[in-house]
Amino acid sequence: MDYDRILQGILDIGEEMVVCGAEVNRVEDSVYRMCEAYGADRINVFIITSNLQVTLESPDGRIITQIRCIVRYDVNFDRLDYLNDLSRYVCHNRPDTDELQERLEGVMNRKRQPKVLKFIGAVMVASGFTVFFGGGVADAVSAGLMGILIVFMERVMSSREKNQLVYNFVVSFIGGLLAIFLVRIGFGTNADRIMMGGIMLLIPGIAMTNSVRDMLTGDIASGTLRLVDALLVAASIACGFALAIVLLGGAL
Repeated sequence: MDYDRILQGILDIGEEMVVCGAEVNRVEDSVYRMCEAYGADRINVFIITSNLQVTLESPDGRIITQIRCIVRYDVNFDRLDYLNDLSRYVCHNRPDTDELQERLEGVMNRKRQPKVLKFIGAVMVASGFTVFFGGGVADAVSAGLMGILIVFMERVMSSREKNQLVYNFVVSFIGGLLAIFLVRIGFGTNADRIMMGGIMLLIPGIAMTNSVRDMLTGDIASGTLRLVDALLVAASIACGFALAIVLLGGAL
């Protein structure tokens, strides 16, 4: 059995799990168990949000080390669920390299939800939070328009701008301009309520939650890195909205 390719396939699964939003300690455990299932000894797994490293001793006595850098993130719990199932299948059945790659490709090529659902969800979230924070019907409608704009910009910019700080700053800035503009023309009434509803689409809540869980389970390094990244993203969002307020003379 080609243990170099087996480990490569296992790292592919672990990488996609991290990309989809899994907790680091859960990915470490899954990678360890998959390596153990193939008879490897002295398995060492180290994972942070941007790096995977695995060293093991194969049954034929070779020491194998592979490192993987993670440069993208795409939270997708549906895909994560199937990746978890795949990791369990690997542990129980120990497929060969071709079957392992084929099953991983099957998970990665699963049909995504219709794009319109994301727009509908964005409208519901932005409008709902706007009402929750005290906005009226006009503010809720305006926040829904901002939600549509945010999802549209995500689709346009996601393939062109990989820096999350820049991306969130630009999106929040344009969203803030839209909120104030809608109030200025009389479509909305409270720009601050509209912004609060729209900002909920950008806040990295999952990253913050996972960072706390990582630290509580002993992964201090990965939890700290994830928390710092989430705080920097939150700061870039706040700066984008603040710049829009400053340029247009304040929110109404």
